[in-house]
Amino acid sequence: MDRYLIPSVFQAIQLCDLLAQNAEGLAAAEIESALSLPRTSVFRLLRTLVSERLVEKRGKRYYYGNRIYEISASNAQSQQIQQALIPALAPLIAKTNKSAILSIPGGSAVFVIDVLDGSPNRVSSIRPGAKLPLFDSAPGHIMLAYQNQFSLPFYTSKLGHFDKALAEKISLSTCTRGYAAVYDNALGTTCVSVPVFINHGELTAMLAIEIPGKEGSTKALQFWSESLKEVATLAFNHQLTSNSGLT
Repeated sequence: MDRYLIPSVFQAIQLCDLLAQNAEGLAAAEIESALSLPRTSVFRLLRTLVSERLVEKRGKRYYYGNRIYEISASNAQSQQIQQALIPALAPLIAKTNKSAILSIPGGSAVFVIDVLDGSPNRVSSIRPGAKLPLFDSAPGHIMLAYQNQFSLPFYTSKLGHFDKALAEKISLSTCTRGYAAVYDNALGTTCVSVPVFINHGELTAMLAIEIPGKEGSTKALQFWSESLKEVATLAFNHQLTSNSGLT
C-alpha cells in the first residue's frame, strides 16, 4: 500500500464499495472474509460508519447507507443543477398526474436528488435519496449510453455480473432515439428520461418524467422527451451565465 494512504480510511472505502455491490446486505463475518480484515477492525469500521449513517444495520446485516446519497445530492454542482432546472420543470408537470425526477450519475447506479409531483393527488413512489438501477430504469439507460468516462470494465468491477451485450444494446437504442423509456411493471409507471450535458459535453444529470400506466404511444414519449430536452438546455445556459459572472 502507498505509504501516504491512511489504512483505516482506505479500508472504510473498500467496505462501503463492497456493500454498494450487495443490495441484499452482508453480515459482519462475510465482510471480514471479503476484505480479509481482522474481526476487531471490521467491528470498529462498521461501528464508525453506522454512527455516521454511511452504513445501515438491519438485524445482523449491513447495508449501504442513505447518507452517501444525501452527500451526493448536497454538493455544489447538484445544487446548481437543481437551481437551474427545477423552476422550469415545475410548470411542465403542473396540474398533471405525472412526476418529474432529477437524478445524477452515481458510479454504478443513479442517485435521485429531487422529485416534483404534478398535483397533490400524485405522489411518486420514487423519492429523493433513492438509488435507481442501470438496466431497469430510464435514467439508468441514459447513464449507460452517455457516461463516457466510465468504461464497461469499470461497471463490471463495480457490479460483479455485468451484461456487456445488453448494455451495448441499450446504449445504441438510447443514443438512436435520443431518450430512454422504461416501463416499470412493479410500480405500474412509464419513465421517459433525457441527458443533461454541461462541462464540454459531460453527462451531469438525468431528467425524467414518470407517467402512470404503460405509455405505448411513440408520439407521447417523443413529446415528453422533447419537453425535457428544452428544460435540459437551461442547465447548460445557466452554466454559461454563471461562468461569465452574469446574474
